[in-house]
Amino acid sequence: MNCYDNTGKELLSYNKFTWSQGRFLWVFSELSMCEDSVVTKEEKEVFLEYAKIGVDFLSEHVFLNESKVCTYLMDREGNPIPADESGILSSSIYADFFVAAGFAKYADAAKDYKIFELAEKMYQSIRKRIEQGTYLTLPYPIPEGLRMHGIPMIFLNLSTEMYVSAAGLGLKNDVYSRDMQMFYTDILTNFVDQKHVLREMITTDNCQVDNYFGEYCNPGHTMEDIWFILKAAHYLGDRSVLPLCTEILKNVYKIGWDKDYGGFRLFVHHDGGVPHGKSAGLEKEPMFRQIEENHNNKLWWPHSEALYSFLLAYFQSGDEELLAIYREVFDYTFKLFPNPDSSVGEWIQIRQRDGRPDDKVVALPVKDPYHITRNLILIIQLLNEQAHKADFEGEEENFADKKIR
Repeated sequence: MNCYDNTGKELLSYNKFTWSQGRFLWVFSELSMCEDSVVTKEEKEVFLEYAKIGVDFLSEHVFLNESKVCTYLMDREGNPIPADESGILSSSIYADFFVAAGFAKYADAAKDYKIFELAEKMYQSIRKRIEQGTYLTLPYPIPEGLRMHGIPMIFLNLSTEMYVSAAGLGLKNDVYSRDMQMFYTDILTNFVDQKHVLREMITTDNCQVDNYFGEYCNPGHTMEDIWFILKAAHYLGDRSVLPLCTEILKNVYKIGWDKDYGGFRLFVHHDGGVPHGKSAGLEKEPMFRQIEENHNNKLWWPHSEALYSFLLAYFQSGDEELLAIYREVFDYTFKLFPNPDSSVGEWIQIRQRDGRPDDKVVALPVKDPYHITRNLILIIQLLNEQAHKADFEGEEENFADKKIR
């Protein structure tokens, strides 16, 4: 259960959002695979047991039909329930994405081939529905005639998870490698503009949109997707995307970083500043209201994504400007988001532009143990890799200790 208020003290609902359950599963599975120096063997066994509970719960309750379509929302017992007055149960394909990714990670951790087969069936179902256009994206429907960056972005992440899991299980993964390259090529070719800024919406025929939706950017999504791309390209031995990815990161810092108060704004115009553009007829769209009401907020998840994305890009490119940005993000993030009471053990979720806590719901009424935990795990793994690399190359001083706080 994770429908808590922003303080983490009050449980507001026993309902279970499916994509949160998939995220729980991914995190527990990943923790069970961490190095012994990070997570003890005893802890890893416990985390794998937690993950197995998640697998069993989702396998029993989340599917609506033989096509492995997921419900978006469940009650406490796991019964599918509609999220709104439409009565539709499969109201967001993102739920399917996160459950499939969780299954793939668990399959690798537990060496469970049956669960990987289930993830494969989900993958095929997701692909078919996207190709046919028979899917929904609650809580933010895609406006007619437009494409949303989130679809190829999360599909890239899922295809990479499938690729890694298949490799860990000794299975063929050439389908996933082709998909990985297809998705990141689509993103870098169609969603990135001439100024190397990643737009969130384009037309279905891959043209820029001359209105409010076509002109806003989501810095958190940009930074998250860049490390998706860098990881996928690294697995495929493709360094050709690195220069463009580093330019995109530098540009999202230029337009997204708040020069007055620090931190990344949640939404910005592609030239920087407050989102704007032609908005006639868009006022009732949920995404429009989301941007208008929350663009100045500073949230925990984009900053955790920034930490890993800039650090990964720095180590891959050696570009010192990326390291300098990482350090600035680090200082802001660890000053503003960890709860001052260390016994609480979690971060404050939402800040106002000037850094004061803000108590409101952005997107879903949940506190997901996902972005922060995932990125801190990945950062620890990255620094360990760099330390091992430095030792192997005979460095007199540990490279990670020397360069990174």
